[in-house]
Amino acid sequence: MEDIKNVKKISILLIAICFVASCGSVSNGTAAISNNSGGTPTPNEKTTQGDKPNSDKAQSDAKFKDSPALGTYTGGFEASVFKEKRDYVYENRITISIDSLNGDTLTGRSIVAGNDRPFKGNFKVEGKLFKVEAAEPGDDKYDGKFSFTIDPDKNTVVGIWKANDKNLDVTERKYTLTKKQFKYDATLNLPEDVQWAALYGNNPKFPDKIESLTEDVTKFNASTTELTKKDVENLYKGDLEIIRNAIYARHGYSFKNRKLRFIFDQYVPWYMPLNTDIRSNLTEIEKKNIELLKRYEEHAEKYYDEYGR
Repeated sequence: MEDIKNVKKISILLIAICFVASCGSVSNGTAAISNNSGGTPTPNEKTTQGDKPNSDKAQSDAKFKDSPALGTYTGGFEASVFKEKRDYVYENRITISIDSLNGDTLTGRSIVAGNDRPFKGNFKVEGKLFKVEAAEPGDDKYDGKFSFTIDPDKNTVVGIWKANDKNLDVTERKYTLTKKQFKYDATLNLPEDVQWAALYGNNPKFPDKIESLTEDVTKFNASTTELTKKDVENLYKGDLEIIRNAIYARHGYSFKNRKLRFIFDQYVPWYMPLNTDIRSNLTEIEKKNIELLKRYEEHAEKYYDEYGR
């Protein structure tokens, strides 16, 4: 009789152990389902398309990464809407840099008249053409909006720019720019056309005369030749200024000074404005020549020519 009681106790104990084990298994299974119902996928799970954020943007970035539309374009920035009685500059040289094409968004920079301004906007592709509407930030007096077409086959950017400030002397400019990659070249010389060029503006002391350059302005390349006192002591002030600033022009410096812009924009075909600070790029020869030329500019005479030469 005692043996039967012991068997019953053992049987009940075994049944209880099995029941507890079964409950634990169900609980673990429920936890596993709960863990996989949301949040970060486990290593063994397959991610669906909806789990790939920015996949379309990544594809767009890759699509336009090596687009021929990217790059720098330079040329004339011509006044098309202006106040005729104001002292405005009819044409400056501008460089537009197309830096990125992401999705339908374009970013870039415009470099003109000593200003380097970012812009951002949208584009759409029509055949092989890129139609762009972009705007500068708006926190500078001379900021505005660009509308242009990039033609990768012709390597051109053609369009208009409209100023935000309608009180400016020039409120709209047009441009046809050609793609060009900037490369510093110390051997670039000033062209002969710059000889005898009239400098922008006049002196009220000489109302019938205008300051001009002379043939000496093309005599020296201050990026390749270390100049001496003998070389420069008899040069006119205008010639000294242009010889010195040709150093900066070779580095793609964008001039704020109107007189310098007039010479380099109008007479120097290789000039490409791209930077507003090039001091760290100057060579030792150039630094020495700049110091020498500036010393002699201070005391040099100006050359004045008669109108109608």
